[in-house]
Parts: sequence; structure tokens; C-alpha cells
Amino acid sequence: MTTAARPADLADEVSRSRLVVYGLGSVGTGLFSTVPGLLLLYFMTDALGVPAGVAGLVVTLPKAWDVLVNPWVGAASDREAVRTGGRTRLLVAGALALPAAFATMFLSPMTGTGAAIWVAVTFVLAAGAYSLFQVPYVALPTEMSGDPAVRTRITVWRIVFLSWASWSRAVSLPPWSAPRGTAGPVTR
Repeated sequence: MTTAARPADLADEVSRSRLVVYGLGSVGTGLFSTVPGLLLLYFMTDALGVPAGVAGLVVTLPKAWDVLVNPWVGAASDREAVRTGGRTRLLVAGALALPAAFATMFLSPMTGTGAAIWVAVTFVLAAGAYSLFQVPYVALPTEMSGDPAVRTRITVWRIVFLSWASWSRAVSLPPWSAPRGTAGPVTR
């Protein structure tokens, strides 16, 4: 037996194009959440000459930063949503700042200790930009629909795009990061 859709159900339905646009937000977050874990330690030790223990601390620092920043960003995002009806300001700030901060992590003009400081600062800045985007972004399904089933469908699209981005970076990075020609590790 089938039942006709009620007008309230139709109002909660989200178009496929809107689902795709929402899901695309996870491509950048998937890239940021995958690449540092796969490449940054190798890059710091082999290309920048940072000792392995120091590089490990540098990669851990932004995780501790997230513990402090994410609740603050969440509260700010909620205040903005109540005040303006949306979370656009924080999303846009994070979306604009993250690519620049992410690229800057790999553009250290120094090696050794100077590079460790450079990467630590830029990685923390990138993690902050990531929080500005990611925290409000994962709250959007509750604003896109009041129906739990539709919110689940919205979240599935986010996870599919996130999984694709993470998988594609994990598969493509090892050949890309392999030493070529005379470019090799920094000698101390």
C-alpha cells in the first residue's frame, strides 16, 4: 500500500542538486583531514630536515588546538544562526582561509627548527580555518530539514563526498610524494 506525500513531507525534501552542492563541501575537508596525516611527517623529516620527534609534536599540536577552538566556533556558529538565520559568515571565512593556510604549510622558506616553527604555526592556522568551515558545515543538515530521515540522507551525501576525497588523496599521494631525480632528503 502506498501513501501520498503530505505537503510537510514535500517541504522537507531536498533536491539532488542541493545535496551535491552540500556534499562538495566535504571534498576540501577530506583533503585537509587526509593529506597532513599521510604526507606532513614525511615532508617535514625528509624535505625540511626536522627531527622526527619534533615533527610528531608539530603534527599533534593542531589536534590539541581543535579541542579548544571547536567549542568556541560551535557557540559562535549557533549565535550567528540565531541572529541571522544562517551560518554563512563563518563558513565563508573558513572556506577562504583554509586553502591559503593549507598551502602555506608546505611553503616553508626554512629548514630544521625554523621549518618546524613555520609548519606548526601555519598548521594551527589551517586547523582554525578548518574549524570555521567544518563546525558550522556539519550543523547544516538540521537547518536544511526537520525530518530525521532527510537529514540522514543529507549526511550520507556529505560522507560519500568525504570518503571519495579521502580515498582519492590517499591513493594519489604516495606516487606524487616519492623522491624524483636529485631532489632528495635534506642532509644535516
